[in-house]
Amino acid sequence: MNKIACLLLVFCLLQGCAGTRNSYTSLIEENNDASVLRLNKGDTVELLAIGNGFPGWWGYYPGVISSEPEIASVDCENARSLLPFREPGVLFGGEICNLTAHEKGKTTLYFGNQYVLTVNSYDEKYEVIIVEE
Repeated sequence: MNKIACLLLVFCLLQGCAGTRNSYTSLIEENNDASVLRLNKGDTVELLAIGNGFPGWWGYYPGVISSEPEIASVDCENARSLLPFREPGVLFGGEICNLTAHEKGKTTLYFGNQYVLTVNSYDEKYEVIIVEE
């Protein structure tokens, strides 16, 4: 019985680990030398799910910005997952960042450290093309 209790405690603590789910990777289309996300006007898609927890982010917290928020904006909201071992986490929660396509056009998404993220300081960037339905 003691072993089962220890096992349940370990499973519970593992759910509190910090992590990220990069949901945008399934949306990327490779075109020649560029990586592109194509969306229809009015679409909302999940880009990132960020789980707070142990051991913390230590000065690096994942984030994303759009170069043209009028065309496609990024909104991050606090959330918790109801599914164990899935970000943003059951115990500590986190954030889910969604991209909303407002109007036809092009924009660039910049991914990196939220604290220093700019169009000149980023880890990854992807072009987004918004088309009419």
